[in-house]
Amino acid sequence: MRLSLYAILSISLLLILMHVAATFKDWSGYKGYVIKELEKTYDAKVHIGGKIKVSLITPKLTIYNVYIQYNENKEQKLSDLISVRKIEIRPSFLSLLLFSLQPKSITLFGMKSNKENLLNIINAKASGNIVDIVIKDSQVSFKSDFADIVNIADIVNIKEVAVKKNRQFSGKVKVGDNNYDFSGKVDITKRDVHISVESNFVNLLFTGNRNQEELQGNLTLTINNSSGSVSNLAKIINLSFLPCVIPSENIKISSNISLNESEFTVTDLKIDSKSMQASGTIQNDRKSDHTNLNISFSKVDLDSIQNDSQRTTNIKDLLECFRAVVPKNLSLNFNMEASNIQYQNKILDNFRAVLKSTDGKVKVNTLLKFPGINNISYLSGEVSNNNVLSEFNGDLLVEGGDFESFISCFFPSIKMKENQKSQFTLSSKLHLAPRILSISDIRLLNNKESLQGSIRVSHTKKHNVVNGEFSMHNLDADKYDPSLFSSLPKMQWLKNFQYEANIKARVNNLTLNDTKIKNLDFLLKMEKGKLVADKIKLSGEDFDITGNAKILADQKYAKPLLDVNLTGSKFNGKIITLPNLVETKRNEIDQIQWSTKQLDFLDDKEGFDANVQINTAEFKTEHNVLKDFNLDAVIRNNTITIRQASYVLERGQVFFQGYLRSDSINTRFSIVNLDTKKIGKVIGIDNVNGQVSLNGEIKTQGKSFHDWASNLSGDVNLQAQGIEVTNVDFNSFITNLLSSNNKSEISTLAYIDIYNGKTFFENISGKASIKSGICSTSLQFGIDQASGSISSNLTLSNFTLNSIFRFFFIPPNYSNPIYIDMHLDGPIWRPKMSFDVDQIFIALVGKKNS
Repeated sequence: MRLSLYAILSISLLLILMHVAATFKDWSGYKGYVIKELEKTYDAKVHIGGKIKVSLITPKLTIYNVYIQYNENKEQKLSDLISVRKIEIRPSFLSLLLFSLQPKSITLFGMKSNKENLLNIINAKASGNIVDIVIKDSQVSFKSDFADIVNIADIVNIKEVAVKKNRQFSGKVKVGDNNYDFSGKVDITKRDVHISVESNFVNLLFTGNRNQEELQGNLTLTINNSSGSVSNLAKIINLSFLPCVIPSENIKISSNISLNESEFTVTDLKIDSKSMQASGTIQNDRKSDHTNLNISFSKVDLDSIQNDSQRTTNIKDLLECFRAVVPKNLSLNFNMEASNIQYQNKILDNFRAVLKSTDGKVKVNTLLKFPGINNISYLSGEVSNNNVLSEFNGDLLVEGGDFESFISCFFPSIKMKENQKSQFTLSSKLHLAPRILSISDIRLLNNKESLQGSIRVSHTKKHNVVNGEFSMHNLDADKYDPSLFSSLPKMQWLKNFQYEANIKARVNNLTLNDTKIKNLDFLLKMEKGKLVADKIKLSGEDFDITGNAKILADQKYAKPLLDVNLTGSKFNGKIITLPNLVETKRNEIDQIQWSTKQLDFLDDKEGFDANVQINTAEFKTEHNVLKDFNLDAVIRNNTITIRQASYVLERGQVFFQGYLRSDSINTRFSIVNLDTKKIGKVIGIDNVNGQVSLNGEIKTQGKSFHDWASNLSGDVNLQAQGIEVTNVDFNSFITNLLSSNNKSEISTLAYIDIYNGKTFFENISGKASIKSGICSTSLQFGIDQASGSISSNLTLSNFTLNSIFRFFFIPPNYSNPIYIDMHLDGPIWRPKMSFDVDQIFIALVGKKNS
């Protein structure tokens, strides 16, 4: 017993001493041997940049700062190699006895590798199948070079991945913001094959039977894409378009698999999800290595796929697919058909694509039928490569008989005002390559309208640039029903816009609101948070304007801000649609009334703010030409605030400011020497000529112009000079009254003779007080034969006038003035004038006789 104890203690002490000696021994001299054994075993170049440590108590060999090179290219950069912070090699018991470096397991800590090199490690393990490989706390890049990584989603963070020699594997990885746990097993016997993979992303099960000649089985694959896992998968296989066409939902794929010496076939292939359904076949001739792939979709809901997508794929990601080179030995015929495609709430019922790959090139031919009469698009071209990068060059042709249905697929907000069917053709050349998208020689012909141009999108590490140039001819904008203002709230996408865009545009012979514009030129600039139509120039018979328009959607703006600044010598305001102020009805007697249509001119402006400045020497309206027109206005919180608006109308000057809402208005104004014909024309009065000056403040509320008139209140000062009223002669009326002798003569003068001639009012002045739509005026006036006053009430809602004119004059041989009254009542455009003949007779004839 004591001897055994001494033996155990002696051996233990010996092991401790050997462990201490191994720990402190410098093993650097054995680097060459370790490198030789590793290179021999794993068929790769190995460089050890750090220390080598040996532990005997728990036998393991630890190597620091190891670089592994699978590519024989000596010019390969250090960042292209596999770098490992630490490798732990645990030898088998047999290798210890034989003093060999044959490992039982290899654990890599802090490895950095691209995906190609990682596959080399796994393939080397699979070919030997004699060692367990564990990778911990490591990173794998989707890029070929870690230096190219700018997005965290380009890296797979490996917490732990283990590949066992018993064909079991498991792992925990993180891609982007998603964590994935997986495990699986490959079990192959002489007669049966069983492969299973379980994870929170995909579950795979293959069961089959085999013999010496053939393998047959059934494959079931279930994908849980609710977390957007396909976006991460797309990075790995360099197909960034996948998230655009694969729904973010559960997808089930099933098929029968057959493999023999001559061919590999997939039959009864079915793809099923909430948004898509498809069936197909795959056949690979193993001798010629030619593959035929046929797939037919019976249902594709693109609206649902795009709305539910967890990740928006941008153009740059799609173009990165062309970094892959089509292998020269790939021989493939790919045929795809699809019907019942839902897009933009429309059904596209016929899509066909044929891809033929041979000798490193892919010929592409597609057909797509759009909604509408014979609207069909054709795309043909070829994917080629220079052994480093790929590119696509092709031709696009769209033709049909229903342009409205075609354009609404891409711009749903654009509608045709009339249901017009028109023949059209659209053609262009298309070029796609890594970081480059070019659409050139664009030609659109739609009846008399035509468009030509080109656009190029290019990406660099620091900038994404869009350059383009377009020219349009004979554009009739009145045929369409677009709403710029309703689209402005949707400009929030500008906050995340990642491009710098410069697009030159010219429109010749533009029709807008039945107004002809000979030329419209502008430079469209877009960058993050900003859209600018710069260098705007309108020219034509009624246009000579320059300026710019900006849409700002920066973080500092709660809403998109429209900023318009226009300056020039001529501007036709008819291109701006305004609500009708009054309506005219033709009956036995002309009738004018305020419009009762509900005011909605601010309804589509809630989602944006605006600054508007227009300065022009001439501003043409439907009936007038305004000189020295100046407008400075802002829109905030669905309220138009007019800081200043001024213009000259013939000899009159107009100035006003205030605020305007859809249900109220408050304004201060000043009108100097305005021609009364301009006012009379609006309300149907054509027998008043002269100048009038007004100033004051008014306010109102309501949902229509009629409501505004009914609720108007305020105070107005009035001053007029040289007012001439035709078809009524008060001077002759008063003169003839002085010589009349009876009521009959007075009646004839008051109801017949007074309408012959005209009256010149030297001046009219006074005030108007408006309350609840009733305008009460108190005015004084002077004519050749009299002076007087006017007291009136005008009901603004229906233009009804109730007024009394009092004329003061001094008859011959009278020392004091006398007066007569005239009533003017009824619609303002055709009031009824009346006199009290008895009162006039008593005032004149009665006193004269007495």
